[in-house]
Amino acid sequence: MERKRKSGHKKSHKIYAFVVILLGLAIIALAVLLLFYVQRIEVTGNEYTSSEEIVNVVEEDQGSFNSIYLLWKYHFTDYKKPDSIQDMQVSLKAPWIVQVKVKEKPILGYAVAEKSYLYFDGSGEVVLESSTLLEGVPAVEGLEVGDASVGDSLSKGKERLFKELTELKEDMEKFELSSDRIVCDGKQIYTYFGDVCVALGSSITTEKVSQISPILEKLGGQKGTLHLEYFADENDVITFDKDELPEAAQESTDGQTGETAEENQ
Repeated sequence: MERKRKSGHKKSHKIYAFVVILLGLAIIALAVLLLFYVQRIEVTGNEYTSSEEIVNVVEEDQGSFNSIYLLWKYHFTDYKKPDSIQDMQVSLKAPWIVQVKVKEKPILGYAVAEKSYLYFDGSGEVVLESSTLLEGVPAVEGLEVGDASVGDSLSKGKERLFKELTELKEDMEKFELSSDRIVCDGKQIYTYFGDVCVALGSSITTEKVSQISPILEKLGGQKGTLHLEYFADENDVITFDKDELPEAAQESTDGQTGETAEENQ
């Protein structure tokens, strides 16, 4: 009888210890859930993508209420992100405050659609559709927009053209130039600075773009076309056709007046 009592006593101790451990783990789990329960999501690094859109993407996951889960998700999984976002980095400002630092896709230019502006990156992908103009972004005319929307590509069959447009953007930033608009006529590229149209041909080079600023200063506000299509080095002759503009550029100006553009004039 005494042995049976001791055996039952040990068994009850084991059950008691198991219950205590189980309760302890439950308390720890509850504390973690409460401590790391997301109360606020802060977004930084975005310029043209709304913080609300980014927060909505983060919160659409069922486990997004827990900050530890979000850390794991955005460090170790292939997560979903808005079409305009290139990269997202998630960190904790506090156990209950999640910080999302984003890197947006750089905008190359915009095309005029029927009722909006389509902003696209260097690959031709539409990253933003808006009814308002973003400051410092040039209009690119002569592109076939159709019914394109965010996520669609405008570069199908025109990969070489978009490569040259990207080169133009990089060189213009290098020489601190800002054009009013860019016109594409087939493979030919033109860029406008006030009343001066710069004809760059089908190939963009740093040598060509480097000539623009000093020549514009010499022209002193004249109107016409600056020909840099065949410029390669300082031995090449550069011509300026005063009061003359390429026919393609003039047609593009007349043809790219959608409803949105008219409303903003």
